[in-house]
Amino acid sequence: MPLLKSLACLKGRDNGRRFLIISFVCYLLLVILSPILDEAALLIILLFLSVSPILALASIRRIHDAGFATPFAAITLAIFWLNLFGLTYIDHGAKWTLLFFGFVVTLAMATISNAKVRRNYQYVMGYSGPVILSKTEVEPIARDRIEPTIAGSSAQQKETAINSATAREQNDIYVGQREEHTSPNSSLHANSWEQKFGMWFQENKKLSLIGLSLITLYILVELIFAIWSSEDIEKKDVVDIVPVEEVKQRLNKTEMPDQFWIMHDQYSSVTIAWEGDFKSETDLINKTIYWSATTAQGDKDCTNLHFSLGADIRTIQVTVKNGGDYYADFSPVDSELIIKSIADKDRFKLCGYEFVLKGTRSLLRDNKKYRDYLIME
Repeated sequence: MPLLKSLACLKGRDNGRRFLIISFVCYLLLVILSPILDEAALLIILLFLSVSPILALASIRRIHDAGFATPFAAITLAIFWLNLFGLTYIDHGAKWTLLFFGFVVTLAMATISNAKVRRNYQYVMGYSGPVILSKTEVEPIARDRIEPTIAGSSAQQKETAINSATAREQNDIYVGQREEHTSPNSSLHANSWEQKFGMWFQENKKLSLIGLSLITLYILVELIFAIWSSEDIEKKDVVDIVPVEEVKQRLNKTEMPDQFWIMHDQYSSVTIAWEGDFKSETDLINKTIYWSATTAQGDKDCTNLHFSLGADIRTIQVTVKNGGDYYADFSPVDSELIIKSIADKDRFKLCGYEFVLKGTRSLLRDNKKYRDYLIME
């Protein structure tokens, strides 16, 4: 199609409106796809390879139409790339400022124009170039010359003269309209906002480029400042949260015959404690973690509470305090099984220590908390 061919044209020219529409479509496609671009690298590549050539060629045609040097066409392409990768990979709200930056640059590129250059070209759908978008052309009416006659005019000669005069009149009207259309003043009236901006930019090229550079620099500085400021605010807002460990309450501490104790906390988690020889030391906040199920580090002998002819119950944590006081903590879901096993089994082993359970049932029944577990049998 001629329209698609004109998008790939390098030697043609685009007016401001056509360039603005092409740029708008490119940015609209970027905004629609931006939410999923960071998750689809292939989509980023396809968007980059498909949009970049179209926007680059449109920028070149626009620059040629405005009478500027071709390298200036790289500005719009660079801004689009900045938006493409910025909206994809910058995880910050200030990244949408890039779209405003792209809008300013695109609008500036669309408004620059040169009436002296443009009046020598005809535009169809905003395009002028080797690709023919429309075959309809107005051809001037040929001027017919009336040959002088010596003799008197016949009826046919009169008719020929009338037709020739009419043709000349129509041709003069066409020529006048064409001259009016191609004159700079008429162009300014036909496209006032575009042509006035174009004339001003053309007459003040250096000032225009300086102004555009200052605007670009200002937006970049604002963008960088916004990103850095937000990072500083986030750092200030982040408070070092020191986990406050809730004090474990030791309730219903009951001593068993073989020199160990049974107790529970406010969540009904059972703890078994005894005095032993401290084998190794790993200090952590004024206490010693001898075994931890969350890190799987420490004495592996403390992994399970093993009852003879009974179940193995996993420990949550074993701590050693005061140079030799062991505290083995268990999950509350195992509390009933632990109490019943201590009441019914013969012995258990934990952290290399072995304890005899003779006489434990009667002591457990003396405490209401533990008696409740035994009644559940």
